[in-house]
Amino acid sequence: MLDAPERISARFSILLFLGFLLVPVVGFGSAILFGVLQPWQLEQLLADGVLPAFSLLLVFASLFQLQRLITPLTNWALMHPQGGNAPSHLHRQLQRFSRDFWVLILAHVLVAPLLVYWRLDGKIDASNIVALAHFMLLQGITATLAGVPAYLFGLHQLGKLVSQLSLDRIHVSLKSRTLLLAGLVPLLSYALLVEYHWLTTGQLESGYLTTFALLALTTITISLLSIRSMQQALRPFHELFNRSGASTHEALAQLRPASTDEIGHLTQTLGRVFQRLGDQETHMRAIVDTAAEGIIVVDERGQIDTFNPAAERLFGYLAQEIRGRHLTTLLPDVFQVRQSIDPHNEERNATGVHRNGSRITVSLRISEMEISGQRMFTCLVADITQRKAAEQELLAAEARYRALVETAHDLVWSVDTEGCWSYLNTSSRIIYGLEPETMVGRRISEFCAPDNDEADQKAFGELLKGGDLYQYETVHLDNTGNRRHLSFNAKAHHDDDGNILQISGTARDITDQKAFNEQLTYQAEHDSLTRLFNRHYFQQELERTVARVSRSPDTSCALFYIDLDQFKYINDTLGHAAGDRLLVEITQMLLKHVREGDLLARFGGDEFTLLLYNIRAADVTSAAEHFRQLFESFNFLEDGKSFNISCSIGATLIDAYVESAEEVLSHADIACNMAKAQGRNRIKLYDPSDSNKDGMAEDMGWASRVREMLEEDKFQLVYQPIMALNDDQVQDYEVLVRMVCDDGEIILPGGFMPAAERFGLIHSVDRWIVKRALTQLSRLHQQGEAVRFSINLSGKAFEDALLLPMIKDLLDNTSIDPSRVCFEITETAAIAKLSEAEKFISALKKMGCQFALDDFGAGFSSFAYLKHLPVDKLKIDGAFVQGMANSHIDQAMVQSMNQVAHALGKQTIAEYVEDSTTLELLRTYGVDYAQGNYIGKPREALMNVARLPYTRIQSASRAD
Repeated sequence: MLDAPERISARFSILLFLGFLLVPVVGFGSAILFGVLQPWQLEQLLADGVLPAFSLLLVFASLFQLQRLITPLTNWALMHPQGGNAPSHLHRQLQRFSRDFWVLILAHVLVAPLLVYWRLDGKIDASNIVALAHFMLLQGITATLAGVPAYLFGLHQLGKLVSQLSLDRIHVSLKSRTLLLAGLVPLLSYALLVEYHWLTTGQLESGYLTTFALLALTTITISLLSIRSMQQALRPFHELFNRSGASTHEALAQLRPASTDEIGHLTQTLGRVFQRLGDQETHMRAIVDTAAEGIIVVDERGQIDTFNPAAERLFGYLAQEIRGRHLTTLLPDVFQVRQSIDPHNEERNATGVHRNGSRITVSLRISEMEISGQRMFTCLVADITQRKAAEQELLAAEARYRALVETAHDLVWSVDTEGCWSYLNTSSRIIYGLEPETMVGRRISEFCAPDNDEADQKAFGELLKGGDLYQYETVHLDNTGNRRHLSFNAKAHHDDDGNILQISGTARDITDQKAFNEQLTYQAEHDSLTRLFNRHYFQQELERTVARVSRSPDTSCALFYIDLDQFKYINDTLGHAAGDRLLVEITQMLLKHVREGDLLARFGGDEFTLLLYNIRAADVTSAAEHFRQLFESFNFLEDGKSFNISCSIGATLIDAYVESAEEVLSHADIACNMAKAQGRNRIKLYDPSDSNKDGMAEDMGWASRVREMLEEDKFQLVYQPIMALNDDQVQDYEVLVRMVCDDGEIILPGGFMPAAERFGLIHSVDRWIVKRALTQLSRLHQQGEAVRFSINLSGKAFEDALLLPMIKDLLDNTSIDPSRVCFEITETAAIAKLSEAEKFISALKKMGCQFALDDFGAGFSSFAYLKHLPVDKLKIDGAFVQGMANSHIDQAMVQSMNQVAHALGKQTIAEYVEDSTTLELLRTYGVDYAQGNYIGKPREALMNVARLPYTRIQSASRAD
């Protein structure tokens, strides 16, 4: 905290008095020490009295002069404790300090020596001129050295006053202080030593003078370098202050340090401070300029100072023409010219006057503030007309909202805390068959189906605890007792204390959707021809059975793998229709002899599986023989001819020693193969110790080869080009897998994939393909190849919990753009597990990948479930594409599939394009992509072409 002005004045006077008193003492003391005066001469001078009188007179004159200088400054500071800009004559007083101080010192240096020799010798002539010169030189050096501390202290005290007086200019520059301390003081010290040497020895050697000169040169150099460094540090300020016009905060914010010392740090700090001030000023200006309300700032006399754009729009005046005028110009009914302004934060209505003379109704709030000690008032003015219009618009919006609610197809409802309907829209008529008025006041629980009552009470109990409902599915009964499946969304509404006021939400009738999903679920679990459970459902049930048996060691079950012996002959000679009728008749025969509770399924084309629960091991063979005899006694009639049908049955026991469903299935399959190998029309019970395992070795061999390929990384990827039909560009490739044997034989997936799936290796194969394909795609992208890969996944991919995390990890750790990766899965595999497929596809799309549905059109009701699968591309089944050139029906099928796909926002790919006619038909129909041997066969290397002319497609196809 600064000293009080009177204390500053007292210190200034006392210490400068002591400083001036010290000057003659130091001067005459050094003269005695250096031998210029003798002690007896000093005693004579003191006794004479003239010299002491002069010295005291000079000291008191100095004190008087400096007291005259500081007293007006002190008085002004006392009168203005808050500081301010002092008058110009006081700043001139400050500027006189340095001149008066050194003039007084100079008076002592010049007059004192003359008095000394005049009083000692009675004259000043050639006899004492040398001694006078030495004495005057010594007095000048010592007086300056003794005066510097007093001078600096005086500046220090004046600096404390300047903080209250302000500073209109620089009175003593840092350059002057640096020259004084770093230059003059050392030079005078050197001169004092030279003088001492001269007086004691009587001569000045050249070496001594050279040393003095070098020291003086060094001191001057150091001083100049210090000054230059200081000027460099202050250069940003000089450049800023020398600009024409006032400096804005933006300009001041451009201050950048030019040195590494405190001044540089201060420069940088000031730049940041000015930048912050500029940002705040800009922020406040933006708030004022963009405010929706009119902001008018007036002084305590009511004269307008600030008038923002909103006020300009409200009153029609420009800021420059209204500034300085009284507030009564705008609000004559509120303010009078000589009336004091009454601030109020609450909103009041007032009448304002527009520039054109019209009167406007406004709201007014006034707040008080203080700026630089002056009271100012901020008036916030808003046109109430706009608010009224907004209120009318709000009422209209509420009416529109009510109309939307009342006409919404979904049920919009609310209930009170007792669970009674308090509001329903007219959709209650559609869902419940009741008018809203007849339902209001009744409990919602009255409409719940009995089997859902407990779950509903729990769900709505959570609502009463403050929770939310999101797509909660339940069953309600309408007025005729029919079950309606509903999906509820609900939210509780609270008051300020957290108490629940009511619960409101919506409900959607999903009865038809549920029926459709049940139909899809049935189709996903049943064979469309025989209506038996399909392979997918059977494998799930087999897994559950194996798990249940493992927990009950005393329980045993059995699995029969039934394979028709003559089916291929009948299918090839009598046709597929006859083959289908045969399968249906065999199904009906088997169902008549299967125990209630046992599970019969169609496992494949002519393969059936039968799961027998709770059967003793001793009865397995006789039960299998029973079913074999059924087939042996069965005759199939077609076109008046009778055909004998037999079967081979592989049986295996399911007991506590079985480890997995895959193991059970492989045992039954191996036993069936052994039955076929032994002559067909027989049964075979799996026996691990059986040495006759030719059929078993065959399938096991495939599994072993798949394992070997995985372990030794011997599978091979090939790439088949997919051409865009709009520009004939090839940037997409389908990734296919091949098994390359040691003898060079290439096995297609159809040869080894069934064994991989049967023996539980399919997940490993999927992961191998995905990992190698994404690694290769990453390498191609790094080489600048802008290609896209379409990767095939097996129908079991949905069941692999490790596949999606692996794909995400590969995408995260490579440079692959996920949008350039597409995954494919067959339509039949997708519909077999529709809900799992939807989740799996959605997860891949969330990563940024695309998804294609392969063999589209081969399944049942393809279009029915397509809207539930978020796929990007559809690959039209090749069975329709191959025959397009000669079949109008296939052409119509392809056209319809392409049109529906495009209507759903999906792209289409035609497979098995084998000739130019088919290609041109696809281009005419607007199919997006084509793939087939005519475009390019699968091979290890990419085609490495961005655009293939039509003739090159033909030559490339022939080359393949």
